[in-house]
Amino acid sequence: MSTIIDVGGIKVSALNDGEVHLPPMYYPGLDFGAHPELLQADGTYHIPVGCFLIQAEGLTVLVDAGLGPSSIPFPRDIAAAAGLTDPPESIAAGGLLPGALAAAGVGPADISIVFLTHLHADHIGWVAPGGVLFFPHAVVMCSAVEWQTPPIAPAPGELEGRMGLAAAKAAGMLHLIDAATVELAPGISAHHSPGHTPGHYAVSVSFNGETAYLLGDAVHHPLQLNDKGISFLSETEPERALRAREELLTALQGRNVSIGMTHFPGLDFQRITTANGREWTTAGGGAGR
Repeated sequence: MSTIIDVGGIKVSALNDGEVHLPPMYYPGLDFGAHPELLQADGTYHIPVGCFLIQAEGLTVLVDAGLGPSSIPFPRDIAAAAGLTDPPESIAAGGLLPGALAAAGVGPADISIVFLTHLHADHIGWVAPGGVLFFPHAVVMCSAVEWQTPPIAPAPGELEGRMGLAAAKAAGMLHLIDAATVELAPGISAHHSPGHTPGHYAVSVSFNGETAYLLGDAVHHPLQLNDKGISFLSETEPERALRAREELLTALQGRNVSIGMTHFPGLDFQRITTANGREWTTAGGGAGR
């Protein structure tokens, strides 16, 4: 397990807010028949709801804000479409982030910046549940195009999450970005990587010659490393998402750089090694160069 790394003196920790239970239909192109080990007894693929805590001197950044203190019942129409006769009780359940932060020695008031890679429900839930800011001193940063273009058919939980963002805006704490690269703080930058959503961003942490990347949902499943045919159901532009994913993976392969992904099993930081073809290798405690 490697859910905590050191990036030249900056501590980066993967935190889990809960779990999502997705039927195979959410991964077009993935042959679950060839990978039966991926499915649980309930017929769904279980993934974590990851967030990343960046602790630098004088600054604490949270990348993504989880699902929030909620559980979303498994929709009957999705169960029917997936052929699930006995689906899980919930399609997604959150609520673990406050405990994970406390275990890391951090309270909500300690967070300086909440950076949202994109505005899907499982990334925005703790911004302001019930309209009350959970991180009272944090600037909330996200893509301008994501905020200004609400979904036509919002997924369960998205409307509630956007109400939280509206509360942050009303409090003067919402900061919108639209540049290709945005410096969040010295050594911490966001990089536009659209496709999963129009305003999706990845985040890099570079300090004292070491680097880590937090890819958000640009990579949604480990098998996408070598199978370009696997996409994700909620990608707004699958071909653009593929291009963004391949650009990131190609740029990071063969380098001693730690990589964090929101829904990677166990939330372990990874590296992409190339000695025997492109492979995921669990990263150690250092981020690398």
